[in-house]
Amino acid sequence: MKQLAFAALFSSILVTPALSFATASSSTRPYVLQYGSSPGQVNMDACTLDAASDHVRDVVNAGVIDGAVLLVARHGKVVLHRAYGRRDGNFAGPAAENPSMSRDAIFDLQSITKTFTAYIAVDLHDQGLLDLSAPVANYLPEFNTPEKSGVLVRDLVRFTSGHSIDAAASLVGDPDPWGTMLAEGLVATPGTMVFYSDIGYRLLGRVLEAAGGLPLDELVQERLTGPLGMKDTAWQPLVNMPSKALRFAGTGYSSVRETNGAPRYLRGETADEQDAWIESHTHAATGCDGAFSTAWDLALFGQMFLNRGARVVGYPGWGYCTPWMWTCDIELLASPALVEATIDLQTKDASGAPLGIHGATSSWLDDLLFANKSYGWELADADPGAHVVTGLYASPSAVSKIGGAGTFLTVDPDPSRDLVVVLLTNHGLPSFVGPDGIQVDGSGNLIWPGYENMLNGIAPNIVNDLVQLAITGP
Repeated sequence: MKQLAFAALFSSILVTPALSFATASSSTRPYVLQYGSSPGQVNMDACTLDAASDHVRDVVNAGVIDGAVLLVARHGKVVLHRAYGRRDGNFAGPAAENPSMSRDAIFDLQSITKTFTAYIAVDLHDQGLLDLSAPVANYLPEFNTPEKSGVLVRDLVRFTSGHSIDAAASLVGDPDPWGTMLAEGLVATPGTMVFYSDIGYRLLGRVLEAAGGLPLDELVQERLTGPLGMKDTAWQPLVNMPSKALRFAGTGYSSVRETNGAPRYLRGETADEQDAWIESHTHAATGCDGAFSTAWDLALFGQMFLNRGARVVGYPGWGYCTPWMWTCDIELLASPALVEATIDLQTKDASGAPLGIHGATSSWLDDLLFANKSYGWELADADPGAHVVTGLYASPSAVSKIGGAGTFLTVDPDPSRDLVVVLLTNHGLPSFVGPDGIQVDGSGNLIWPGYENMLNGIAPNIVNDLVQLAITGP
């Protein structure tokens, strides 16, 4: 973390004229996230925002999910933050034991975890502790093989390492899951195609630990969640924040975690069985899944990207800070250029041509697996037929991240939008097996009916469309 000198401020943050202070974007001056007085304060239409809220309520009432929290912030002002339904999803116990959802509920983020991991990679690179262009073998000697010596750290971060979506065999029950993952073969030549990979991000976490000298969860706390004040964000919350257990949103049952095979309801435990096994048997956080958080904490994270890596400390009387305000200071967590690069298109070959697919895709899964990526995020794509959370009206620079248990984070850094949208639900992780599980169709394509049903049922893209349409001015 670096204090911004007065002169350096002008090279990274342009100060707007006084007349535009009321609507200046976070790119021109950093904001502190705080509640706004009304949507009109940031030129948003209250009725259209209510329509976005009504959509989430309708999804709950239709039984697609049992509960959710929605938060919308623009220009650093939270203009919508509501809770819907019940705290625990897919809960078979007495209704009296399932309270109403609260706005500060703590959710299983699943793959939104990857955005934390990617940020730490960029931050360590910024500090000279990690070289994104270096071979992974520089940090993990097991990669020093003919097959894997060409895998760069950047390839792990941008999903071009050549790893499959996950290990060939389940890691549950494996006495040495890290050894298994390190030995896992590749399915493509590194740097030649986009293939979304959980195993790649688990191994990226190990790279970051080698470079940063701390366990991954401690790196995240020291370099991200601590400085941003994300007090309700952690891996293994049952262990690391047990006093907040009543706020944990449950997602469903596990049939493999009890030795007698009895179903165990999951509240404060990651829904992914493989990551749960790794956490409990190796005492290590994983870089792909496992983090838990609230809508507010994720909005703090998103606002940092809108602020181009800056955070405001002290007392900013108007919710923002400029160099000549004596009551506040501006600090950079990472350089603006690297923060912007984190959410920019990164899946390009040496000539600058995109490696991933763009435009219409056959499914949400196709877009997740093969579409172009930034560092850890999915990119906006307004082409007809694209399956993207950002929707039809987001700016081309918008990014989003899907968590497999029904959590969604969207950041639109375009100065005319300056938005963070957080939608967290207790849908639960769709099954990997059976008729709704991952399978190969008659044409040889990977399909995941349960995942498609979740995305189509919740329709986070519709929420984002309505939020974008609510914007009435700069």
